[in-house]
Amino acid sequence: MIFEDYKKMDDLENAYEIELKRIDREMQNLNELKYHLRRENEQSYDAFLYLKNKMNYSEESNAKVRRLVEEFDYEANSYIRQKELKLEDYKEEIRREYIQQSEKIREAK
Repeated sequence: MIFEDYKKMDDLENAYEIELKRIDREMQNLNELKYHLRRENEQSYDAFLYLKNKMNYSEESNAKVRRLVEEFDYEANSYIRQKELKLEDYKEEIRREYIQQSEKIREAK
């Protein structure tokens, strides 16, 4: 248990708040990563469209690139979503541990 060493309510609350803030930062980092990946994907596809027009690429090449971009976007979103779910599970776990330890502290008084 992450909070079992805390014997004072104030210390427990501080540790819990710190852990929640860390989780929130990680979630924010994942959201920023998602945004940057999407933006890079769009820029790559725009660059391809520019080259397609300049070099007269076929529609088949356009379909291949679009499929690759969509595939990458799907894989990146799946990875990020998996990380978000793990963080949400961890957040719920520490909430339960916080409640359990706070009850122990109250009983000890």
